[in-house]
Amino acid sequence: MIMTKEIEEKLSRIRKLMEEERLDAVLLTLTPNFFWVTGGKSGFVDKGTMDAAVKILVDKENAYVICNSSEQFRVMEEELVDGSFELISYLWHEDESERLKPYLQGKRAGSDSGIYGTINIADKIQKLRYTLTAEEEKRMREIGLECAQILEESVKQIVPGETELEVAGNVTGKLMAKGYQVPVCLVASDDRMYKYRHPIPTEKMIEKYAMVAICGQKYGLTISMSRIISFEPLTQELQNRYDALLKIDATYILNTKAGVLSREILEKAHAVYEAEGYEKDFHLHHQGGALGYLTRDYCTNERSTECVCDHQGYSWNPTIAGVKLEDTYIINGDKQEIVSETGSWRYRDVTLNGKTVRRPDIWVKEKTGGK
Repeated sequence: MIMTKEIEEKLSRIRKLMEEERLDAVLLTLTPNFFWVTGGKSGFVDKGTMDAAVKILVDKENAYVICNSSEQFRVMEEELVDGSFELISYLWHEDESERLKPYLQGKRAGSDSGIYGTINIADKIQKLRYTLTAEEEKRMREIGLECAQILEESVKQIVPGETELEVAGNVTGKLMAKGYQVPVCLVASDDRMYKYRHPIPTEKMIEKYAMVAICGQKYGLTISMSRIISFEPLTQELQNRYDALLKIDATYILNTKAGVLSREILEKAHAVYEAEGYEKDFHLHHQGGALGYLTRDYCTNERSTECVCDHQGYSWNPTIAGVKLEDTYIINGDKQEIVSETGSWRYRDVTLNGKTVRRPDIWVKEKTGGK
């Protein structure tokens, strides 16, 4: 068996947790954890549930993949092909808990769901995912660029008269054609941009202005971003709102550093909302936070106790009625590497306290420009 360095690292993290919690084994039953421990391999079938179709069991010496007869052939022939995990198989109509008795009975086992009498340590397992490996960072860069290219191309192609649902179908279809799952695709146009913070796309026809926000997932990892297009020159009021949002957004990004409490970053950005005259907007939409194998591992609030980790994925999403800013970045010490940036959009440099970050502007396009 040739185990990759990435899988070795993750099994080592699990076994260290087992020592800390005095456990004999850990059972992973949720899709994000399957993606994580296998290095981005797929173990789901039903997108409507967090439960993986395939489970992973780790003890002090071995790592097992638990498959019923519906899953084992695809999983072993297309996903887990390097022999890193030993197969525990059973027929689809047999009792999985009975099949696992020899591995769990009489042992102190933890899991991410509390299944089969195991101790639920989901919160501790989730934190094992926070620090990205070098391999995960490479994948984040790959999908960050690809996701951004697809979203920006789709937004530039929007034509007045299209419905929000048609726009959502276009971007989602392009992402899925490249192997993405799209758990979040929000589209708002015109007055809906001012009314709703989570605008599920509707049959409304787009007239003057539109935003698309997505969470695209590939290899289990998430890229979260949004872009805005206008088909007429921006009003002064809208420009003022976006100018303020750029300051808030830059405050979030430039203060997101390893070792800093997430709530302290939130407090600094909250103060900018207030200074710019949009304090009430702070309270109308969550501001984002850490992400990786979930669309958000947590959304930061004033009670949050989490510190930013080195080599962690992050995405703040500040919003003022009518405008929103959102990208995905990897934190490396006191630096923020924005991975969802193509260089092909229109940008503005925002400088705070001597540091500058390049941020996407609103794409203004004349109505007569067509596709």
